[in-house]
Amino acid sequence: MMKPIEKKWKLFLFTFVSLLVLTLAACGSSDKSSTESGKSDGKASDDDVIELVVNSWFSSDADVPNNVWKPWEKYVEEKTEGRVKVTVHYNGALAASNEVLEGVKSGLFDVGDTIALYYEDSQLFPLTIGELPFAAGGDPDKAAEIMKEFSAEYLDEIWDGVVKVGVGSPPPNYAFSTKPIDNLNYMKGKTARASTELEALLVESMGGAPTQVSFEELYNSLDKGMIETFFTTKDVFAAMQLADVAPNYLDQPVKIAVGTALMNEDFFNSLPKDLQTLFAEDINPKWEELYKENARKVMERNDEVAKMAKESGGTVTKFSEKELLELQQYAVPVWEQWVKNANEKGYPGDEMLKRYIEISKKHGVELEFLK
Repeated sequence: MMKPIEKKWKLFLFTFVSLLVLTLAACGSSDKSSTESGKSDGKASDDDVIELVVNSWFSSDADVPNNVWKPWEKYVEEKTEGRVKVTVHYNGALAASNEVLEGVKSGLFDVGDTIALYYEDSQLFPLTIGELPFAAGGDPDKAAEIMKEFSAEYLDEIWDGVVKVGVGSPPPNYAFSTKPIDNLNYMKGKTARASTELEALLVESMGGAPTQVSFEELYNSLDKGMIETFFTTKDVFAAMQLADVAPNYLDQPVKIAVGTALMNEDFFNSLPKDLQTLFAEDINPKWEELYKENARKVMERNDEVAKMAKESGGTVTKFSEKELLELQQYAVPVWEQWVKNANEKGYPGDEMLKRYIEISKKHGVELEFLK
């Protein structure tokens, strides 16, 4: 016969275990994401607060975060009346600039921004035509409009598995040098930083020696004489204090980048229908508007950059229209190589170039050097 104390002990143990199981079950239920706890079709319910996680490779105090991401974050939360909360991770905390496409597609984060040049071997390849030398006349506004129209003809290829937030262009790249840029052959026999194969081809076409140097080592490489010329934006030139080591520059744009922001397709599809419409018709276009405005704001400081260069003993050069056209001839082999690359990737390279030239002309940009 069971003793009373044993009976009480077993009853206590059974009660304890039962309560533990119920507690764990409750915790497991509360840990579900908004998508899992929403409707049975995988969409978040209208009462859920949805977190939208952004990865940006810029530091939190840079121009793009201050002029684009922070205002966009506020805009999203206001337009959705608090139903969507944006969390931005800066400094590439979740993925580096060349890992954004994979990070978005895998769902590591919901939205990410990047530059097309990092994705020459991916589905974003068609965007890289806008980054070729002297494209769009170096005008960010025109570059954005040209690429918006051009990319619309390759929607299935470029945005496969992702949702386009926007396409635009940051401020243009200029040619900087440790020595004055006083003639068209200023790069001949000099070492120049080249970050891509096509940029290396441009350097070679101009008579220079392409050299790989990381962005972080740019200042030291110039200071030590490892490189003598390079291409970058004026805001980067100012922020990195490069006037100390390379105070000379050509005040006519050489090339311009194509920036884009991508959204995870599953995240977009999980949104209630009204929010999908809001993002597609209002919130995402707002990102493009802010990105375009960022370039304008940064370029308003151009006079400060010229002053900085001159105070460091540098010269600011401008070629005549005739000279500039001669300089642009150095870019022809780069455009030809892009067409070859496109053909090898299975794209209609010649047709794409023809369309880009036509669309550029429509927006007031004559690419005379390609005629």
